[in-house]
Amino acid sequence: MPTNATEGRVQGKVAVITGAARGMGRATAERFAREGAKLVLNDQDQGPLDDLVQQLENIGAQAIGVAGDVSSEADIKRLMEEAVSTFGGIDILVANAGIIPEADLASATVDLWDHTMAVDGRGMFLSCKYAAAEMVKAGKGSIVCLSSISAFAGQKGQAVYGPAKFVASGLTKHLAIDLASHGVRVNAVAPGTIDTPAVAGLGKDGIEKVVSMHPLGRMGKPEEVANAILFLASDEASFITGAVLPVDGGYLAQ
Repeated sequence: MPTNATEGRVQGKVAVITGAARGMGRATAERFAREGAKLVLNDQDQGPLDDLVQQLENIGAQAIGVAGDVSSEADIKRLMEEAVSTFGGIDILVANAGIIPEADLASATVDLWDHTMAVDGRGMFLSCKYAAAEMVKAGKGSIVCLSSISAFAGQKGQAVYGPAKFVASGLTKHLAIDLASHGVRVNAVAPGTIDTPAVAGLGKDGIEKVVSMHPLGRMGKPEEVANAILFLASDEASFITGAVLPVDGGYLAQ
């Protein structure tokens, strides 16, 4: 497919994506751009966002970058306000921003726990809260949260990250019920080990170990997660809400 080709599965829809500058967030932004979305992209630093916006504009997409900390209520309110003032509303939220700390119970500190819950938990809550407020006004919308296999299967070294991803899955199910009567769907994807910069930090031995746990025998690609996010965000999933879709090479089937 040419890089500027558009299938139109989210044509004209306004999509806010947090943590968009790299990894799965970037792959999702690129896929949504090819599918015709108007993009409001968030990450911590403006520079990488500007680079991504330029790349997407080069293929004909409409996009803006709004730097901010997802754990800051003021920053999230500003993000959603920018989406509304620029494009007139919010149709889709991809609550992707997060960190992946490695720590067992003995080595985990209270500060690490608080920081992880602030980004992965509070940040997702705030993103959903303020995006949903705009969707409720319009009587429609779709939210996709980023959960993880760590929200369903116990793993060594995940005493902090795993519980934070339980927040993602829990929010998904409870918000799906809260928002259903307003025409807003809430779903999640639960990736396995995906080839992102964050995972590269595990080192060769760590990566080989986690890859061996996936029946398909490899890491996933960010684009494969983006495909699942696109499906759940689009009208193709119009009768799906409260679902958490594994994108994990068979990990959770064992």
